[in-house]
Amino acid sequence: MTSKIFLTSIATVFATVMGANATTIRPFAGATMGLQGAYYNSDLDASDIDSPKDFITFGLEAGARFGEYNKIYNYGFSVNYDNSSREKIKDKFSDTTVAKINTNVFSATFDNYMRLSGDKMKRIDLVLGAGLGMMNYHADSKDGGSDATRWSSLVELKAGLDFELTHNVTLSAQTRLFVPMRDAYGIKASYIAGGAVKYVF
Repeated sequence: MTSKIFLTSIATVFATVMGANATTIRPFAGATMGLQGAYYNSDLDASDIDSPKDFITFGLEAGARFGEYNKIYNYGFSVNYDNSSREKIKDKFSDTTVAKINTNVFSATFDNYMRLSGDKMKRIDLVLGAGLGMMNYHADSKDGGSDATRWSSLVELKAGLDFELTHNVTLSAQTRLFVPMRDAYGIKASYIAGGAVKYVF
């Protein structure tokens, strides 16, 4: 079900932007890195285990931007994949490691670009976006217990800045908030604060 929701969302984004004039399309691709924070549900917070709240993430980003370069407002879409580091889950009383956990996030957003400054050669844009996606967390047990992977669909909100270094290279600084929609999911919210280096074709 979550796969259908995610694919339907991507199809909707593509359908929205396909009507744009082909001469205004600027596809891009890049790499991302950031710090991820996780907030757990009350059951996990009250349990005897101490789950990690900080991760390092690496990812890939691709998409396209639409609109005349010299206009204040452009729009577009982006698709992201983010993979986190594996961090320790510890027993609160003995401080021993009982498992390791990492996350994966797949998401797609509709993005709004609003020029803050810059002439016709370089732009600085405020970027605001919203979309849908999926995430999982995977826990590897260290005591012989079974491993666990849990999936959830999610809502994503994005805010950031794009800085053009050249007409083809852009640096991004952004924060993305993920809110899982599955009931009784272990992670109730997560965010990634970081940046990206993008090549704009």
